[in-house]
Parts: sequence; structure tokens; C-alpha cells
Amino acid sequence: MINKIHFGKRIASARKRLGITQTELSERLFVTPQAVSKWECGIALPDIEILLELSHMFKITINKLLEDDDLPMELTGKAVSGDGITYFVPEEERDYNLPWVNDIKNQKWISKNWKEAQKENEFMDNVGKMIADEGGVILETGAGPGGGFMPYILKSDPNATVIINDISPTVVREWKAFLDKALDSPSIYYSAFDFCNMPFKDNSIDVISDGGGIGNAEGDKTKALREAYRVLKPGGLLVTATGYVNKETLADIPSSAREILAKKRPDVFEDLYEDTVLAGFKKIDSVISGCWYTEDDDSTIADLARSLGINLKFTSYIRYCRK
Repeated sequence: MINKIHFGKRIASARKRLGITQTELSERLFVTPQAVSKWECGIALPDIEILLELSHMFKITINKLLEDDDLPMELTGKAVSGDGITYFVPEEERDYNLPWVNDIKNQKWISKNWKEAQKENEFMDNVGKMIADEGGVILETGAGPGGGFMPYILKSDPNATVIINDISPTVVREWKAFLDKALDSPSIYYSAFDFCNMPFKDNSIDVISDGGGIGNAEGDKTKALREAYRVLKPGGLLVTATGYVNKETLADIPSSAREILAKKRPDVFEDLYEDTVLAGFKKIDSVISGCWYTEDDDSTIADLARSLGINLKFTSYIRYCRK
């Protein structure tokens, strides 16, 4: 059955990618602007001749214009489950994660973080627009309850094709439940997997958006970077953000605290630049996006810093890596 609302959203998104208005589209098709508006609002469908014209104009098959596709099956070979999510990890949440995911649900972190992202934030809005403008299939990996860059991507283009991922099945389910109501987009997909072992075929993803997932990986970060390189198409883009304690900050830390940090949390000193090069990325541009201090944070590393009597400064960056 054809979903007229979803058809309208696909038409609107394709039109905007061409950079034309409803009136300009109507003129090209020799129909009224009101007809285009009805299509995009999901009130009516065009006849077959117009569908053929739209197919040629947008370079999309008629079937893809009319029908919701199964992108996860196309990219992974695995069908979506009954709840609309593709699982490559157990559907049951891991025991040690239960307190965290219960907080996410009970304190409504997803809706709060989405609402915060809707506020004007020039830097993040520009990053989201840049990723959305790349087009194609965008994978938001390790989204977490904050969503990474995904809220800013969808803020720029609500009909962007985005796969939302996290290793936590609860996080993925919470994002789906929220976005089904907030956007009801036919172009958003959901998949729970470990991004150190991505289920996608080689050269199948256009953009990987990583708003901190790789930096917080439970597994091997270098493997995650190699996986990102593998699944990206030639010329594809990895946009990755994380933070680390730089050499200047490290030099100011008492040696006793430095030794404990090096033993318990060596990852806080990793900037992953060399690992990104070794993964295969040839063109890498880094932009410092700010800094944050552990005295203002509630994370496990902040708790460790306070127990050591120090206030760590993390330099935050966004790295643009082209395959």
C-alpha cells in the first residue's frame, strides 16, 4: 500500500535537493502550484505521466518514489524486525547497562536532547547542514541519547536518509519511538550493532556521522575507524567528533595523578589522528570546536578526576576524513 504522506515527503526532499520551489516544479511539469502542494502534503498522487517525469527529473525510480524501501536489507542482507529495527546485537539490554538506559527513559533524555538541538547553534547547525548536503545514505553511528550530529542533520533536512545506530538496543528503540512521532520520515532507519563490527557491505555508505561514538567505543577504536573506512563509498566522508587531554594540559597534571590516569583511562590522551591515517583516510581536516572541563561534568572520567583532586581540560574537535 502506498503511503501518500511518505510519498509527499520524498517529493519535497527531492525538489529541495534540486534547489527549486513548488512553483518552479509546477512550471516544469505544466501543472498548478496547488497540485504540487497537494502531492507534498500527502493529499493526492500525480498520474502516471507526471510520475514518469518526476522519476526522470529526480533520477529516482517510480517504485522508490511511491514505496517505502527496505534499505537495511539492501545494505546488510538482514530484514528489519517487527518493531522496525534491524538488530545485530541481542534485543535485550545488557545487565550492566540497565541503570543507564532506565535513566534515559525515566528522565526523558531523548526528548530533552532533541529540544536542545532545535535551539540556534551556529557551529553545530553548520556541521549538520554540511553533512545533510553531502546527500546519499548517512550513518549516525554510536548515536547515544544525545543523537550525535543526527538532530542537526535532520534539522537541516528532515527528509535526509539517515540510519541511526547504537550498540544499545534501548537507545535505538527510544529514538525510533520519539522520531516516529516527531517526524514520521520514510527516510530514517534504525539499527542496533557494534560499530567495531559494522554489518554493512563494503563501499555502501555515503557519509558516517560520528558525534562522539567512536571516542566512547567500548571496543577497539582503531577497528571502528577501519570499519568506517571499509563501508564508506570511494570519496565518502567520515565526520567524527571527540575530545582528548592535550600535551599542554597533561604537562600541568601532577605526576602521581598522571600515572593513575595513564593506567585507568589511557583513552583520555588519544586524539586518534594516526589511527585515522592508518585506517586509510588520505584527506583529513581537523577543526577545534571548543573545550570542556571535568569539574563541570558528571561522567566517569570526571568522577575519577575529582577523586584525584584535578580538573582536566578536554580539547574538543571535529575531524573531516575523506576516503
